[in-house]
Amino acid sequence: MFKNEFFMELQKLRESSKNAVAQGNSPNLDYFQEYLHVQREVETHLSECITVCSKSSKAELILVCGNVGDGKSHILSRLNNKLKDDISIFKIHNDATESHNPSETSNDTLNRVLEDFKDDNIKTSNKKLILAINLGTLSKFQEEHESDYTELFDYVKTQKILDADVIYHSKNDSESSFHHVNFTDYHMYSLSSEGPKSIIISTLLERIVANSRENPIFAAYENYIEYFECAEMCPIKYNYEFLMNAENRDIVINLIIQAIVKNKLIVSVRSLLNFFFELIVPINLSWDNLEVYASGINKLKESDYLSSIIPNYLFEHPELSYLFNAISKLDPCRHRYEGLDSTLILLINSDNPKEVFSKNINKKTLEVLSNKISKDNLTREEITKLFIRLKYFQRSEENLKLSNTYYYQFMSLLYDFNNNKKTAIKEIYKLVEESARRWNGDPKKNNRVVINLGKNQLKYRVLKEFSTEPTFVKKTESNDLPITKFLQEFTLSFKLKKSETPYKIHIDYRLYEMLNRILKGYRPNKKDNNNNISFVSLINNFISDGDSNSMLEIDKINIGKPADYMLSIDSFGEYKFQLL
Repeated sequence: MFKNEFFMELQKLRESSKNAVAQGNSPNLDYFQEYLHVQREVETHLSECITVCSKSSKAELILVCGNVGDGKSHILSRLNNKLKDDISIFKIHNDATESHNPSETSNDTLNRVLEDFKDDNIKTSNKKLILAINLGTLSKFQEEHESDYTELFDYVKTQKILDADVIYHSKNDSESSFHHVNFTDYHMYSLSSEGPKSIIISTLLERIVANSRENPIFAAYENYIEYFECAEMCPIKYNYEFLMNAENRDIVINLIIQAIVKNKLIVSVRSLLNFFFELIVPINLSWDNLEVYASGINKLKESDYLSSIIPNYLFEHPELSYLFNAISKLDPCRHRYEGLDSTLILLINSDNPKEVFSKNINKKTLEVLSNKISKDNLTREEITKLFIRLKYFQRSEENLKLSNTYYYQFMSLLYDFNNNKKTAIKEIYKLVEESARRWNGDPKKNNRVVINLGKNQLKYRVLKEFSTEPTFVKKTESNDLPITKFLQEFTLSFKLKKSETPYKIHIDYRLYEMLNRILKGYRPNKKDNNNNISFVSLINNFISDGDSNSMLEIDKINIGKPADYMLSIDSFGEYKFQLL
């Protein structure tokens, strides 16, 4: 019987595969893991740190910080091969994989491992330790044992390792016994003047489908299509070949980055590889037994086949993972654009939908699918969805930008903001100030804000003086390309008269989009207020921070005048009410 090596090789991409997890404290990467490895900036920094610290005569602790599945163990395993002499001087402790004494808590284990780095011992110790640790674990350890490790946690605080609001650019200090690399400072993508790019995602995808002798998946694929008689009817074969097209891969990469930005997702390399497996191999197809699989695909209806190919499958399975769920919300069927509706009318009314497809979808795509597209075997909805999604995969980057304006504006502004561009900083502050002023309704006056009185006011509204005072540290402008260490949101601060500490507000993509919609007339509802409590709090702070004796304007709603009445306090503390 023909052995399905194609399936076996693709299985290695799964999170449940033994190939997915490296130990970190040994050079245990196999050929497949080495083949898929992508050199990352964080690996370069860690490599340099290990080399320098290995030559020191004093105690050296290197913290390798991050989140679960972000590649800490994988990189350490690789460096065990690459830096054999330097890294052999270190003991490597991985808090996620190293076994613990059943009678110990994780903090007890860490306390024992870090014994030489306690305040009482560090001056006389020459121990070398690499500690791969998740930030949550580090924070919990600090809560319980900080008094014994004041020098270590002074370093953690100085370097702002646990501060999610700051990217701290530090250099290795040869005088210090403490060093770190933080995987959370690096992202799956980088910022550039042309928009977000991802060397990691693009390289991984390219290697999975590369026509190369080094690629075990492609070698198995060639064997599969040559010897498996039903290969031409196989949706998995179609999906794999679909990703061989660089333009298709670019669209998938664009969707992944959008999903990360718009939903603040933390996507690890491990979860990304699992996503690629599930993208290529539909969940409803069981193909570990080729005889059963061959029988199944021979009986596949046209609609079942089409629902299993990437252009459809990518958007219709939110249950598979948080990444699939986020991408399902980016389904082009949800977002119409100019020129599409007229084509859809032709498609729906056509007796031969193939003709409309052939005029709009490239020939190579239709070669495989044309015999499956007809009104006899597909519903009107299935034909329409397939058309819209195939069309989406052929759209130029310029058209994608036109249909997703806020997203591309946000990414461009984020790039300039992280380069300390004054124009970008002013633009985002202006957006926040103006949208805060209009959050409860447009007062039609620049120096006024509508006060939320609790109960919805149908006849009158009250307006008060409104002003803000941004506070920020001026930094030298740069033109870094690309930016690999950055925050995925804007962090702004405003000075309040009633507080010595500036009020900080974080503007992520979702809030950025809403603030822009407010400037175009959108009025936030109760759900918006609940979802953006920090921004509502900022507005309330602006209002309460103003002069308590300043006059209030009372306006009859929809009368058409800026204000109809004025309520003020005179010099004797008496209220004065007058008709304007």
